[in-house]
Amino acid sequence: MDKIKEQFKKLVEKFKELSKIKKIAFSVLVLGIITGIIYLVISLNTTKYAVLYKDMDPNDAQTVMAKLADKKIEYKVENNSIRVPEDKAAELRMELAPQLTNGSKGYEILDNGDTFGMTDKERELKYKRALEGELARDIKSLPEVKDAKVLLVMQQEGNFFKQDDPGSASVTLEFETGKKVTKEQIKAIVALVSGSVKNLPKENIKVVGVVNGKTQDLSEDLFKEDGNKDISSVTEKQESYKKNLEKEYVKKIMNILTPKYGDGVKAAVNVDVDFDASEKTSTLWDPNNVVRSEETEKDTDNSKGGKTSAGPVDNNMSNTYNAKDQNGTSTHEKTTKNYEVGKVEQKVVGAPGKIKKISASVTINDENLSPVDKDKINSLVAGAISYDESRGDIVSVEGMKFNEVNEAAAAEEAKKQAEEQKAKQKSFIYKCVGGAVAALAVIAGIVALIRKRRKKNKVDEEEEIEGIDMLIDDNVEPNEPLKPINFDEENENTHVEKEIKKYASEKPEQVVEIIKAWMAEDER
Repeated sequence: MDKIKEQFKKLVEKFKELSKIKKIAFSVLVLGIITGIIYLVISLNTTKYAVLYKDMDPNDAQTVMAKLADKKIEYKVENNSIRVPEDKAAELRMELAPQLTNGSKGYEILDNGDTFGMTDKERELKYKRALEGELARDIKSLPEVKDAKVLLVMQQEGNFFKQDDPGSASVTLEFETGKKVTKEQIKAIVALVSGSVKNLPKENIKVVGVVNGKTQDLSEDLFKEDGNKDISSVTEKQESYKKNLEKEYVKKIMNILTPKYGDGVKAAVNVDVDFDASEKTSTLWDPNNVVRSEETEKDTDNSKGGKTSAGPVDNNMSNTYNAKDQNGTSTHEKTTKNYEVGKVEQKVVGAPGKIKKISASVTINDENLSPVDKDKINSLVAGAISYDESRGDIVSVEGMKFNEVNEAAAAEEAKKQAEEQKAKQKSFIYKCVGGAVAALAVIAGIVALIRKRRKKNKVDEEEEIEGIDMLIDDNVEPNEPLKPINFDEENENTHVEKEIKKYASEKPEQVVEIIKAWMAEDER
């Protein structure tokens, strides 16, 4: 014990001998160590809590708290969240998840209660509630949706005289703070509800969103846009098909005429296309009658007497024949034939994209084009476009002088503009290079000046240190008087300094950046 006191006294004496700054530093260090030890002890002896669930439905929250109480697990309720010890949070979350309904009860409703003695209407109502809960639970799985409610009106089954009435539904969404569902997500919700309920068209589903306490119809014109997009897409495809046809015909015409006329040929083709689908049904009647059925009856009578007769009537009547032989036997035969008029039905379906009419115009760079050449060109073009007079196709061939002067002038103007653009680019490059060279020269001067000053400062510091050493041990001889500085005398260094000051006054921002770069290099 005495040794400890002696050590403590020595420590106190050493502490007193320290300077004021060292005493403060030592005190702060000791205080920090003590604070760290206290914090460590408190942390080790304090139970850390983690969030088990937050923003829960009240019924689910009661279920969770009851389960935790049964398991004798400590928990805290803070800011709409249930907290449990951190080491048990993950395990409890997995264990309690199947027992939570997320505020919506689904098919578990059908498992509760006795269905014996329940009417059909009660069963339907119970099934509807279960289906609404399942749909709401699925919709709430979206990260943007905080709460969801689904109301269904099931289809009304008709009878012999009345058809079934389709069902309808409404979906109410409450969003997380600062979040909102997209159009595609709304379509997915509508598809989910429509596919889960029998005879529920998408048009009968309303999706309502609650934003800042106000309701908005999110499903308004939801599928109308798709219809417009489909129409627009079809129109674009039709226009593209028409243009491709016209380009193909122009290409054929040019391939035929270019070998002879070279660049002196211009062609244009317009194709009128029928994009309407058509269906045609025709019936052909056969003038020859066709036997549909034939029936023959034959009776024999052994009694005496009788007459022989035969007489055809019409096509659908019987032919009767009575005869009697020498032994007195009578035979009666009856034949019935049913005829039907023969016919052939033919159905023809016309696909869209049929060519209704083609108009082709060709101009040749020859104002003296002869009629014979025109006829030849006309025949060639007609063959290239598969000319059909019954469609009303038109082929026009004309010879004229092309305005080559304007084309040459336009080409010359374009060439001149290109040369001017190149000259501007060269001038800009020269200016940039000159500016860069000037900047480098200024930078080099600044670097030389700064280095020279640094060397001078270093020499002054060394001389000052030597002077201090001399003051300690040696006698100092008086220095010679310094000569006065002539500030008006200009040399190379002063000239460079003036130029640097001038550059710094004109472009201070660039000088600051240069000095920063030098300082960074020196630190490296």
